[in-house]
This record gives sequence, structure tokens and C-alpha cells, in this order.
Amino acid sequence: MPPLCGRCIRQPPPFSASQAPLQYTFPIDALITRYKHRADLTVERALAPLLAETPLPWADTDAVCPLPVHWRRRWRRGFDQGDHLARLMGQYWQRPVLPALVRQRATASQQGLSRRQRQRNLRQAFHCQHPVAGLRLILVDDVMTTGSSARAAAQCLLDHGAEDVRVWTLARTLPPPLA
Repeated sequence: MPPLCGRCIRQPPPFSASQAPLQYTFPIDALITRYKHRADLTVERALAPLLAETPLPWADTDAVCPLPVHWRRRWRRGFDQGDHLARLMGQYWQRPVLPALVRQRATASQQGLSRRQRQRNLRQAFHCQHPVAGLRLILVDDVMTTGSSARAAAQCLLDHGAEDVRVWTLARTLPPPLA
């Protein structure tokens, strides 16, 4: 098991594990931005060989659950990258996709917000619309920066009876190196 960061030791997240095959640094950050904000599916096609080779990280998983964007953001973008990635990974991992969560409140973009602002921004943002009691879920999203979205979504799923929630993201921002 990899070591925990200081924040996770002080405030353990509600999810039990997380994994990301890529670091959110150049050029991956530029590709994900194109994918996310311009619905550029050529990025997904370029990453498909890597994603197809990504093994199911937790064999006891019952379903894959996308971390959703609010319907207005989806409408503006024409795309929900979390939903798209969850469906793709569900297919590769041969697990059903359960769109259990909806973002019930339109939140400000998380980009540029501090950790505390992100947490405040996400209060009461998610609602569980499907039964999840007893299920072991993989919550899928594009990027994990501070983990605030994953924490809020995982807590919602656990509050509705999910047995376990783990998080898989395409990329992860790594903490700055210690000085």
C-alpha cells in the first residue's frame, strides 16, 4: 500500500483508495483540458490504447460510477467527461456503469479555487438517485487535484449505503515536493 499524504493522515478521505495512471503535468494537462472543455474526442481515441491496457484496479468492484457535472455545464460543453470515461472504463473492466449520482447544485468551477473554497463549493452538491446499498463502487473522473470532488461524491454514496468507494481518475496532480 502506498504511503498516505499528510492531509490524508490528518483527515482521512471517505473513499478507501485512489488510483490514476497519469500525472496531471504537460502534455497530459493540455490534452485533458481539450478533452474536457472542447469535447475533443480525438484525445480519448489517442489515450484508448493506454486505457484499454489499464487493469481493473480492484477486483471486488460491483460497478463503476461516474462523478457527474451539473446538467448546465454538460449542456454548455456538450459533454460530461466523467460519464464518458466511466462508460469507457466500465467496458474495458467489464463492470456495469451505475450513474448513481447527480450534481443537484450548479457549483462554480473548481479551477483556481483553494482547497477550502473547493470544499465549501461542493457542500450539498451531489444527490444519490439510484440504490447503492451494499455495493463496492469505483468513482470515475478525469482529474484529481485536491480530492474535494471525490471526497464529496464518495461521502454521498457512503451516506446512501455503499459498502465501499474507491476513486479512479485519468490523471492526478501530485503534491509539490518537500523542500
